[in-house]
Amino acid sequence: MACRSFLFLQGMATPFFKSLGQAIRDRGHTVYRVRFCGGDRLFSIGQPGWGFNGTPEQLPQWLQARHIEHSFTDAVLFGDTRPLHAQAIPLLRNLGVRIHVFEEGYLRPNWITLEQDGVNGYSRLLSRPAEFWTDPLRPIADNVHIPGRKTLGIRGLYDISYHLASTLMQPWHRAYRTHRPYSALREYLGWARRLPHIKLRLEWQANRRIERLVADGSPYYLFPLQLDSDAQIRVHSPFSGMTEAIETILHSFAEHAPPESLLVIKNHPLDTGILKHHQTVHRLARQLDISQRVRYLEAGNLPRLLMHARGTVLVNSTTGTSALFHGSPTIALGTALFDLPGLTFQHGLDRFWTEGRKPDKTLFLRFRHTLIRHAQIAGDFYTRAGIRQAVQGSLDAMQLEAMPVAPATSPAVQVLPDNLMEPLAPLPAYGGKLPAAASGYLYKKT
Repeated sequence: MACRSFLFLQGMATPFFKSLGQAIRDRGHTVYRVRFCGGDRLFSIGQPGWGFNGTPEQLPQWLQARHIEHSFTDAVLFGDTRPLHAQAIPLLRNLGVRIHVFEEGYLRPNWITLEQDGVNGYSRLLSRPAEFWTDPLRPIADNVHIPGRKTLGIRGLYDISYHLASTLMQPWHRAYRTHRPYSALREYLGWARRLPHIKLRLEWQANRRIERLVADGSPYYLFPLQLDSDAQIRVHSPFSGMTEAIETILHSFAEHAPPESLLVIKNHPLDTGILKHHQTVHRLARQLDISQRVRYLEAGNLPRLLMHARGTVLVNSTTGTSALFHGSPTIALGTALFDLPGLTFQHGLDRFWTEGRKPDKTLFLRFRHTLIRHAQIAGDFYTRAGIRQAVQGSLDAMQLEAMPVAPATSPAVQVLPDNLMEPLAPLPAYGGKLPAAASGYLYKKT
């Protein structure tokens, strides 16, 4: 059994990577952390590693030099579309380094995603044949109970701390640029305006409107918005942003949806309000003469909306799995793991309004079961209990054994090949565990 050498690239604004790195070291393996900004420094205090103050294009050569010295066997990172990671991944892959990519859970809440080589639109699960998702359900030992946890407050605190540290330490990382389209200050100002209104007024109003909608029996389709900055929109969809997605869906609804139907558009709970989606929706609705058929909500009970919707239209939001759980006919306009025949509509948006069908319930249960087996870890990135649970699950998924007192020599350094696009290795069968009660699926609540 050889000692493994872990390279940690950029993580999220939480202590999760620090806790995971410490747990790996406790098992006798080596861990090195790359710090790209002050926020990375704040959440990696006490960890061995280096500061990087170059451009993304300079990162591969810089990493190559450190690989020659430290013989990395594994790399750990959060999100595979950040410019820094997009530069690092081809190099690491072709050096034979195992790449462990974390992301928010495909299933929400109380799950995180962990895959090798890529997630979302870059997931190796996308290349699996349909039969992969239709295997009969098999029991999984040691089922776990996943308690509900509220994370919004602690997420905000961590995020503010991360960006404050990045601002204060900017002189040591002058070349660093965030992967997000707007500055942290601009986003915080947007949240400061929007979130108090949601808690004090808009959420109550939205839920009243939802109850009236349900009581009236009005046929409606649901369109949940995603964050405009999300890589799911920017990288894994045909749209340049949410504005283009809104325009496409409203035009199709106006021309092809049944005239008695409504379209309910619900904003994302973490939207900053910078783009003012409500103005875009109302302007387009007036232009298309469908103002009386469009309802825009800043908040509201998502499960309630999904249970009574005639159908759900989305780009590739994880709300898709919630829609399928509730039996809502669903169409995904972007790349999504759940976009499978039998689960989602496969014949285009214009036909969906009149031809959408409910998902196959058995297929969805098998899909969810398989997704958990191969890509989901119980826990979260934010709370103490959630981090402990996620760290343990990640160690198991990485098949990380404790080292004996005298570790073996690390594997020899591999020379960087000329071709950076070698075929991927077979998909590993790693993932999380199902909750004890199959009927207790904790769908997204916002």
